[in-house]
Amino acid sequence: KICFQPGEEGVVGAKSMVQSGIVDDVDYFISGHIGLGDYNDGSLVCMTKGFLATDKLDAEFTGVPSHAGAEPEKGKNALLAAAQAAISLHTISRHSGGSSRINVGVLEAGTGRNVVPANGLIKFETRGETAEINDFMAKEAKRMCRAAAMLYDVDVKITPRGSATSSNSSREMGEEIYSLVEPLNVYQHVVKEQKVSGSEDCCYFMSRVQEHGGQAVYMLYGTKEAAGHHQSDFDFNEEVLPRTAATIAMLVEHFGNKEE
Repeated sequence: KICFQPGEEGVVGAKSMVQSGIVDDVDYFISGHIGLGDYNDGSLVCMTKGFLATDKLDAEFTGVPSHAGAEPEKGKNALLAAAQAAISLHTISRHSGGSSRINVGVLEAGTGRNVVPANGLIKFETRGETAEINDFMAKEAKRMCRAAAMLYDVDVKITPRGSATSSNSSREMGEEIYSLVEPLNVYQHVVKEQKVSGSEDCCYFMSRVQEHGGQAVYMLYGTKEAAGHHQSDFDFNEEVLPRTAATIAMLVEHFGNKEE
């Protein structure tokens, strides 16, 4: 099977696909990404570990508008609540169980300089080395948002916008890929395993396959980049594309014809 996964950047594509059962009968699952920590042309990482679980959340604060000069006491300032929440979120305690992250990426509020703002919006994400750590971060984040709303006597609505679980590649499959690719001399550097620190909703695919007794890997295809991922001047060496396609085709043929 070849799965086209939409909405990967917002981690909203894989979960619903997995729930449809699309990979429930899959024995071997291959996925990957160019770059993502491997910035050498002609290199290959056979399996990865360390993807962080994540939640993407919006918090919408709703207050009461009023004239900032004539009747400021009649307003309820949603902008201040959103700003307070944005700052407070970054004070959440770290977790002894492993790595955690939080980031507020968007803050929008207000309509005019002489109006007490009635609306405020923050868009943020939590991450955790495990699902449990991420759940801790998300729970605390929601509590912080509600506390900020209470502080300024405004309402808040928290809406989930995507999520991903944590996952690791199947070691047996990764070792086998290494033994297949390393002798071919197609790559200058073949790395057996590498840790990553981002999040991927492809982990839902991997975990589902593994839960049903299959094996799954997430590979990295090395390429030099003009700038890092998500930067405006990002670019990469396109020679990685045919090499990657040939490698995946070879692996699909191998695992597709493999007898248990």
